[in-house]
Amino acid sequence: MIEEIIFEYQSLIHKIEQKCSLLEDHYREHLVCRPGCSQCCQVERSVLSIEAYFVEQHLKTFSAERIRKMRLTHKNNSDNYCPMLWHDMCAIYPVRPIICRTHGLPILYVEAEIAFVDYCRLNFTQLSETYEFDEKYIVDMREFNSELVRLDQKFTQDILHLKWDPYRRISLNSILFDKKVIS
Repeated sequence: MIEEIIFEYQSLIHKIEQKCSLLEDHYREHLVCRPGCSQCCQVERSVLSIEAYFVEQHLKTFSAERIRKMRLTHKNNSDNYCPMLWHDMCAIYPVRPIICRTHGLPILYVEAEIAFVDYCRLNFTQLSETYEFDEKYIVDMREFNSELVRLDQKFTQDILHLKWDPYRRISLNSILFDKKVIS
């Protein structure tokens, strides 16, 4: 059962990566996102259980010394930086959460029937305030988030054997400091 969920999650990540790659190619001259820029990491992130599982599995590949140093760096988390930030680089880049994969790109949000496009303000500085993004070149999170929620429900109920709660989020800080998704 877990293999099926892992496959479906990895398929979702592949779709997101394809979309992001298309946008990165299209907007290359407007993007300042690069290794070492950690502006979007200046916040404590929380993730769904399925994403927490992948982060936890990835952290298991780190040496005890590296984990110890990461914990020491973020033990107070007083700076509110993502605890997975290590020397201004993402320590979990291959398994980073979906929000981290899409951040910076033009993303369509729909709230209370109002649609708007948001993006990192460090990007697109040469575009006018009235610039209208082509819908082909924006990330519409509704489809991706719907699939992520479906997979998280399945993971939570079938693997964790818990009742799914749409408000259950797991902080990356708690994952780093040994809160286990799967015991």
